[in-house]
Amino acid sequence: MSWEIERPSLAMDQVVAFEELPTAALSDAMDELGVSCVLPRVAAQRRDQGRVAGYALPVRFNRVSHDAAAYRFGGGVGRPLERVLQTMQQGQIVVFDLDGSLEASPWGGLASRMAAMKGVRGTVVYGTCRDVDDIRGRGYPVWALGTCPRRSRNEFTFGSIGEPLDIAGTRVGLNDIVVADATGVVIVPQDQAAAVLDLARQIVATESKLLGSIAQGTSVDWDRM
Repeated sequence: MSWEIERPSLAMDQVVAFEELPTAALSDAMDELGVSCVLPRVAAQRRDQGRVAGYALPVRFNRVSHDAAAYRFGGGVGRPLERVLQTMQQGQIVVFDLDGSLEASPWGGLASRMAAMKGVRGTVVYGTCRDVDDIRGRGYPVWALGTCPRRSRNEFTFGSIGEPLDIAGTRVGLNDIVVADATGVVIVPQDQAAAVLDLARQIVATESKLLGSIAQGTSVDWDRM
C-alpha cells in the first residue's frame, strides 16, 4: 500500500528546465538569495551520469539496530525500503537521510530496477549505496557519499516519507526541486523555483561573457560584468 503524497505545484516541464543549468550556477543563485541548498560530499556513482532534475521525495531511516519491524531474511529489500518502493512515483528523485552513515546501504540494484520501471528520475543517499555494478549497468542515476555492501535493515529502521529533512543545514521538503550532476546535488525550494531559475540564467549569461573576454585575451573588469 502506498502513502498519500501531496501533488507538486510545479509542472514537470518547469522542473526539467533546471536540467539546462549546472548545479554550480544554481548554488550561486541560492547563495545570492541567502539559502543553503547543497548536500555536501554526495557524489555521482558513475562518470557519465549526466544531469537530472525531479521532485524530491524525502525519506528518513532511523538508527535502530536489529529492529524486528525492519527485518526480512536474506537479500532483496528490507521492510523500510519496501515502503519507499511502494510510495515513489514518476518524476521524483528519492532523497534518503541516513545521517551520513557509511556503515550500511539502503539502496541497491533491485531498488534501482524498480525505480526505473516507475519513471523515478534518480536517487540521492546521504549515506552509502550498494550493487554499484548493477546500478551502472542499468544506467540508473544514483548519488551517494560512497558505497558499502552491507544491507541497511540490521542498523536502520523506517523513519518517515514525505516529511522535511535537514541534511547538513539544507532543508529538503516534499516536491522541492532536486538537481544533480557530476559536481553534486542541490535542493531548490519549490516556492523559490522561478526566482532561482531566473537568477541562475543571469549568472550563466554573465559567465559566458567572461569566457568570451578571456578567449579574446582582453582584460576583464569583474565589477562591470
